[in-house]
Amino acid sequence: MKRLGWWPVLVALILVVAGCGGSGSVPTGAAVRGRECPTNGVSGRRVEVDCRSPDGAWHLMGHGRTFLRFFLARRAQKPTLMYRSGNACCSYIGWAKPHLLVFIDYPQVLSLDPTTRRVTSFGALGDLVVSPDGNWVAGYGPGGPGDPTATTVYVLAVHSQSRKEECLVVPGSWGDAKGFTPDSKAVIVNRYQHGQQLRQFSLSSLHARCPPGATSRFLVNPQTGLRAGS
Repeated sequence: MKRLGWWPVLVALILVVAGCGGSGSVPTGAAVRGRECPTNGVSGRRVEVDCRSPDGAWHLMGHGRTFLRFFLARRAQKPTLMYRSGNACCSYIGWAKPHLLVFIDYPQVLSLDPTTRRVTSFGALGDLVVSPDGNWVAGYGPGGPGDPTATTVYVLAVHSQSRKEECLVVPGSWGDAKGFTPDSKAVIVNRYQHGQQLRQFSLSSLHARCPPGATSRFLVNPQTGLRAGS
């Protein structure tokens, strides 16, 4: 019988390092996120947010009690109202490089381009982390018709031209996304099962099998937070 030597070991090692297996791999380092905007959000109280874009070109000022309003100013210019929520906004607010505002107006994942004032819905997630390069966001959502009680992590393309697949699904049931690798080529996810478990998945290993609700992309009326034209 011909001996296979060290080839099987090498192949297995490559798969583990690349995170190509269905269970992912051990993270190669700490999870990294894009810039997030902290809020003082407390139920029943006025919410305030004050945050600058990564390139320093735009200044976000948001406030409200029930319906949050976003005012943005370009450097020393006067702030302009660019978004008014019609829902329970916002469980997450952050920036995708260089100055695209990304936030959740539950359950929609929205982006706001202050240069054009265009607001786009590009998915539905329960939470959100932005990749360091600003091209991807990741968060948890329903497991789909096959297992509606489970949650899994989806990775959405911020820009529709980023990649042919606009939504990627992390295999298995996971609690949330912790962040990305520094080069934004892999997502790091988390679940609690006999303690915290962190696993890393290469984006190139993920498949575009997201449920339809997680991937819909359409323009939003910035004055109502609803689908444009509705």
